[in-house]
Order: sequence, then structure tokens, then C-alpha cells
Amino acid sequence: MSAEVGWELLWKSMNISDERDVEDLRNIGLDIIRKCGGLPLAIKVTARVLATKDKTDNAWRKFINRSAWSVGNLPTELRGALYLSYDDLPHHLKQCFLYCALYPEDSTMSRDDLVMLWVAEGFIEEQHGQLLEETAEEYYYELIHRNLLQPDGIYFDHMRCKMHDLLRQLACYLSREECFIGDPESLGPTNMSKMRRLTVVTKKGILVLPSMANGEARARTFQTDQQPRRVEDTFFMRFPYLRILELSDSLLQSIPDYIGKLIHLRLLDLDGTCISCLPESISSLINLQILNLQRCQDLHGLPLAITRLSNLRRLGLAGTPINQVPEGIGRLKYLNDLGGFPVGGVSDDAKTQDGWKLEELEHLSHLRRLDLIKLERAALHTTGSVLADKRYLHVLNLSCTDRTDVPYSEEDVSNTEKILEQLVPPQNLEDLLINGFFGRRYPTWLGTTHLSSLKHLKLVDCKICVYLPPIGQLANLKYLKIDGATKITKIGPEFVGCRGARANPRSMVSVAFPKLEVLVIRDLHNWEDWSFIEDAAGAAATEGGGDIDAEM
Repeated sequence: MSAEVGWELLWKSMNISDERDVEDLRNIGLDIIRKCGGLPLAIKVTARVLATKDKTDNAWRKFINRSAWSVGNLPTELRGALYLSYDDLPHHLKQCFLYCALYPEDSTMSRDDLVMLWVAEGFIEEQHGQLLEETAEEYYYELIHRNLLQPDGIYFDHMRCKMHDLLRQLACYLSREECFIGDPESLGPTNMSKMRRLTVVTKKGILVLPSMANGEARARTFQTDQQPRRVEDTFFMRFPYLRILELSDSLLQSIPDYIGKLIHLRLLDLDGTCISCLPESISSLINLQILNLQRCQDLHGLPLAITRLSNLRRLGLAGTPINQVPEGIGRLKYLNDLGGFPVGGVSDDAKTQDGWKLEELEHLSHLRRLDLIKLERAALHTTGSVLADKRYLHVLNLSCTDRTDVPYSEEDVSNTEKILEQLVPPQNLEDLLINGFFGRRYPTWLGTTHLSSLKHLKLVDCKICVYLPPIGQLANLKYLKIDGATKITKIGPEFVGCRGARANPRSMVSVAFPKLEVLVIRDLHNWEDWSFIEDAAGAAATEGGGDIDAEM
């Protein structure tokens, strides 16, 4: 692009609003544009580096004279602004940026996956009063802010991202001595023994590794491209120094007892594998922080060894039909991410049960993400204060069991309503999903300003609720999804939290949904009317506790 257009892109990317600054910095700015070769990517990453400097000619002159502009041992296309944008990063962000080279070209990267991996790698510096995962999210958004990662616009709230081809080339080049992505058989014994991080990308149906002189690899990280393939029987013995082992969606059917020898392991990802059990030797993984067991359709029970993983920070069970768990999950004091937590019924067995009691959550003070399933099985007297003091809890999923064969009894409906009513989330909650709820009334805490920090709300398959909750006054709500509310026939003013607007909607004292950006309404098959003006008869019936259709 032309120098003038490039200069405009630069100062706008820096959010410079003072016209005097734009004019005063124009000449040095045009010099910088020429150094960037007029490339939009180079200009954008340079803008973010400049944004950390004083807006003075002297500061920008120092910037343009930095030696990083002219590093000579780089491929030509990676020199200048691209390398400088990397060189300007603090050490902890450099590590996170280079780690993205382990993803195949054009990959979409998940924020939550990167956070887990960076924590397990030890890249995250401790911050007072913050969980490591919260700090890792800040790193993620800082890399986006610096234009070194590009948010994928399909996903809300920058939850997924990509890396520009040239920036990925830079990351691959700078990490080429330690990182490899491709078919490991192409490495040969010597190079295989040097690599510290490997991502396997191959079309072969079995994971084959080259032989090595001493039979052991020094790799700390081993990932796959999540394709279904078999794994060599000797695989686990050949990587004694692993910190991260990611075998998701492989055709792995069993975990050998030898896994207990991998004492350096921080992350074990077995999502979508064919395993049917975990060996007790897993208790020897004293450094394990993340255990992913999602979508393991043949896995029905967890060993007692799980409760001995004292450093565990995440346990992922979503989509796995777990029906036998050991007592004692509440002893894992560092656990902050618990997905697919099956709420248990009454059990006479002191050691195993069909799910965990909600009381076990009381001691997990670091929880930031919690996914409860089979919620209808909770004991009523245990739900009251389980979540109220969870100051780190930002994401909460509450799911009841979908029942298609037997209709819900009145007792079922009443108990489920009471359970949800008593399970009051903390005020700091930002993301809430209520799924499969089969009460007729939503909990009252959802229709108040109690959840003042809530940004994302999803009400899915709440099939017998006849009214939506009054949520229009949730001041920070950005995303709202209502899906499968098949009993809803009318959405009235109570939905926006403006009761009493019977004649003139302008009489509403506050704006409903002041920050809402995305509204998804789907599969409300009986919905006929949406009105913000309440008729007197309807208001009298509702305010007087009128009957609700009980047909299911």
C-alpha cells in the first residue's frame, strides 16, 4: 500500500485520536511505513509495539534505529517488522508465541487449549491473587492485542484464533532446533533425540517412531493432529521425560501400568480415545496438572488413584458416561476446572459411588469452571452454600438428564426446581448454561441483579418452562441463547425485566439488555407473540399467582 495509506493504518491501529499527534509524528511515521515495506501485517504489528512507547519523535527515532530491524540470519521475508514485533515481547510471551508453531498451518487454535498447554509447560508467571489460568488468558489476549494472533470472527469473544502464515513461519524458524511438526519417521535417530516438542502430522494408520541410539527420546511435549490412528505398544517407554502427552482421538484402547513411570507428566490428554479404564499406577503421576478424559465412550469408572493426584488443576469428563467414581474429589485443593461432574445418588458403598455429592465441591475454593450433570440427583439439603463463596468461578454449566422414556412426575419437577433455586452462583459468574432443566419456573436468582457480572447466558432444552426469566436488566450480558423452550407461547415485558409497562413502553425506567451483542432464539415451536406491553388481565393473573399449564 502507499506510504500515506500505510501511515493512516498505523496511527489508527494505535488509536491515536489527537490530530496534533498525527501531524507531529507524520514524517517519522512515514519512515516507519517504508521500513515495513508497506505490508499491512508488518504495519499492524509495528503499531502495537509503538503503542507501548511515548508519542514523541525522539522515542520513535530510537525505535526505528533498533538493531532488531536488521538481524541478518533470518529469511528475508521474516526480517524487519515481523522479527522486531517478536523481539519486543517479554520472555514469557515469547515462549507462548513460539509454542503456536506446533499447530499445523491454517489451524484454528482454541484459547482454552492454549491456556492448558501454557500452564503445563510452565510458561506462566505467578501473579498475586490470580490463578495461573487467569494469567494465561491475559497472555492470550495480549498476543491478540499485539496482532501476533488473529481472532477467528466466527467465534464469539475471541475464543479461537489463527496465526498469519508469515508469523507462523517466523515461530517455526525461531524454534526449529527444538520443535518439529510432521511425520517423526522423517527425522531419523539423531534429530529425533534432539527434539523437545513434537506434533505428529501423518496419513499413516499407526504412530511409528524412528529408532534412537539409547532407545529414549528427550522430548518434553508430544502432540498429535487428532486423527484416528493406532499407537505403538512401546510408545510410553520411549518418552520418560514427557511433560505433555496429547493422544486425543487416537485409537488407543488401553493405558499400560508403565504410565506411572512418566513422573514429569503435567498434562495427559486422552479425549476421544477408546480406553475403558485407567490403571491405578496413575497415582504415581505426582506432577500431573491436567487430565482430559472427555468423549471416552467406553470409560465408565474412575479409579481411587484419581483422588491422589494432589496437583491436579483440571479434570475433563464431559461426554464420557462415568457411573462409578471414588469418594474424595474434594481433596484435590488445586482443582479449578471440573467438566462433566456427575452428581451422585444415594450409595451404600463407602469407596465408590455413581456420582459425587455436591458437598465435595465445598472444599474446592479455586474452581473457575464447573460443569455439573445429572443435577436432578442432588440431595436438597446439600445445595445451599456450595457455590456462593467461589470467588474464582466464572463458568458454570448446570445440566439435568434428558428423559425420553418416562414422563417427569410432579415430585421430580418440584425437587428439580428446589435444587436449582438453592444452588445460588457467586456474583462474579460470567458464563452460565442451564441445560435440560425440567422445572416450570426458573430460579429467582436468575431474574435479579445478583448476577451483575454475567456476560453469556444459554438456556437450552428447558422444555416445560412456560415463562422466560426476567433477565433484561443484566447489565453486562453480551450473549443470550434460548434454544428448545417448546412450552413458550408468549414473550412479554417480564422477559426484559420491565413489569408494569402496560400502556406505554417508554415508561420503562431503564434500557433492557444494554450490552447485548448476540441474541440466538431457536426451536421455540409454539412461540406466537412477543410484546413489551402488558395487558391488564394478563398482569393480574401473573401477579396474583395464576395457574401455569402443567401439561408435559
